[in-house]
Amino acid sequence: MSSKIKTAYEVTLFSLALTAVLLMWSDNQTSIIINRIVWIVFVIDFSIRLYSTNDKWRYIKKNPFDLIAIIPFDAIFQLARVARLIRFVRVLLLAKHYFKPFWAIMRTNNLDKVIAFSIILVLLTSIPIMYIEPSIDTYQDALWWSIVTATTVGYGDISPVTGLGRMIAMILMFVGIGLIGMITGSIATYFIKDEASEDHTILHIKHELDRFEELEPHEVDRLITLMQTLKNEKLDHTK
Repeated sequence: MSSKIKTAYEVTLFSLALTAVLLMWSDNQTSIIINRIVWIVFVIDFSIRLYSTNDKWRYIKKNPFDLIAIIPFDAIFQLARVARLIRFVRVLLLAKHYFKPFWAIMRTNNLDKVIAFSIILVLLTSIPIMYIEPSIDTYQDALWWSIVTATTVGYGDISPVTGLGRMIAMILMFVGIGLIGMITGSIATYFIKDEASEDHTILHIKHELDRFEELEPHEVDRLITLMQTLKNEKLDHTK
């Protein structure tokens, strides 16, 4: 597949995901049909990618958002909005093709898996909360409460009053605190690794270029030799 076709394909999937997100709170027949089409496209895309790889289990572990995006929650729980919300992660998945530093941070310390687990936990805990809490009547309110609790914002507009509801709130709080710490740590680790992994030769070249006006002719020749050596090494790695 050529780069242009691949880019067009990914942009198409991104557009479909964005359409599904924009329609996630709409219940008319047209929106339902569009969401079904988007879901079918995602299922086909995931199936083809999974079939094309040799180590299928490794692919699933490395791409948890792919799997989450096609789980038919509306068929299992009869809660169509859950499925529509889940498809939003497809936008995050496609970000790795266009924002490599972002996705590199997501891969650091398995942050992507932690976020995937947190998303699933928030979506699942919203279901019992909707039934056991007298002040929560809809899944939208339950989902809002779960997100607010997991992010430790705590607006207080909705509060659990049952024992089970408070236990679920405690779980979400601990997971939310851990997730925030994980995100901060992963960002710091990414930049530390990025700086530490830079070759000493490259650092030396950068340092010398910063004072280029002061260099003697023989020092310039040495820089040229170093850069030629790096070029040859890069060509050897790409063969």
